[in-house]
Amino acid sequence: MIKLCIFDMDGLLIDSERVYLESALACSEKYSYGLSKELILSTMGLNLEATCKRFIDVMGPSFPMEEFLENEQVFHEEYLERYGLEQKKGVKELFAYLDEKNIRKVIATSTYRETADRYLKMASLEGCFDHIVYGDDLTESKPLPQIYLKAMAAFDFKPEEMLAFEDSPNGILSAYNAGLRVIHIPDLAYVAPEIKEKSFVILEDLSQTIKLLEDLNK
Repeated sequence: MIKLCIFDMDGLLIDSERVYLESALACSEKYSYGLSKELILSTMGLNLEATCKRFIDVMGPSFPMEEFLENEQVFHEEYLERYGLEQKKGVKELFAYLDEKNIRKVIATSTYRETADRYLKMASLEGCFDHIVYGDDLTESKPLPQIYLKAMAAFDFKPEEMLAFEDSPNGILSAYNAGLRVIHIPDLAYVAPEIKEKSFVILEDLSQTIKLLEDLNK
């Protein structure tokens, strides 16, 4: 019986990875930072520290990381003000089902608390979860398993009674390395075939999870 579902947030529950991608590309173009779409996508699922390291590793030690973050944030806020944040397809239907069946809901996000809480509120998901693990609760970033191990430790359930939900390769590896079955819901980030193989199943959107849960909980 599945008793707990652990969700990534960005790109899985909320369409926020698109905001990050568009903002970072626009910022790079305006200030001639030379960032590729592939590099930006490769940081999805990482916390801030790991993201900065990834940028420096690829762009070199002279890359003005702090300046980029400040400038990108301006674009980010302008995008949010103009378009807001939307839930991803299937969230509403799946959450109604989980509540009906008394299946617990947890978030495991690399995003820091202040930003994550703001995003959840903007997407009308505030107060929907039994527990949240934030990026600032961690000393290690995805793809290491710490974030999922912390989420699992908050409940007295067995790993086989839990499912993880992820969209990014870093997230899939993190959950898999924690010993969880991972439901992959593709978003923007490229996921290599060898990482896809670590998924328990790949679905188009979260609403398709309802049938899966019904089958698993027979």
